[in-house]
Amino acid sequence: MYKNILFTICLLLLLPTTASAHTGLESSTPADKETITKSLNEIVLQFNTNIENLSTFTLTDKQGQKMKVDDIVVQQKKLVGTFKDPLPNGDYTVNYKIVGEDGHIIERSISFFVNLPNEVKQTQPTEHMEKAPSPQDNRATSETKSVESATDKSSNLSLVAISLGAIILIIILGIFIRRRK
Repeated sequence: MYKNILFTICLLLLLPTTASAHTGLESSTPADKETITKSLNEIVLQFNTNIENLSTFTLTDKQGQKMKVDDIVVQQKKLVGTFKDPLPNGDYTVNYKIVGEDGHIIERSISFFVNLPNEVKQTQPTEHMEKAPSPQDNRATSETKSVESATDKSSNLSLVAISLGAIILIIILGIFIRRRK
């Protein structure tokens, strides 16, 4: 009987104790694949858990050209980007990269289409274009990739440590049971 109880306890120790769900996009304004027919000065991404201040997004047009976002702010579960001038007509993709409260980095994208009536058009697309990245920007990008890589390695290392701990515990319990016989 003790063997069955001990075996059950060991199995429970090997199984994850919590169902760790990653942060996910709950809703967005504009919604994915939505066609916008009114002036758009703000993009709001709503997540199911709080996100860290390192979270951000980029906006690109159909040609892959980065569009200028004047301000990006994290507000607990929201990531909000604002524009001084409304976006001109065209296809856009929001590429977001967030850090969930569990520390996992999540990268996804949504797309939408702006189709304003002719009288509402205010700006030319070139006014929203960002300048080409400088060598300093490229260094910052490679530093960000290093941090991401370190985070992934840290995650894997903790998983290995937990697995080793569980195996050692099982071995110790096995030795203890054999001595009691």
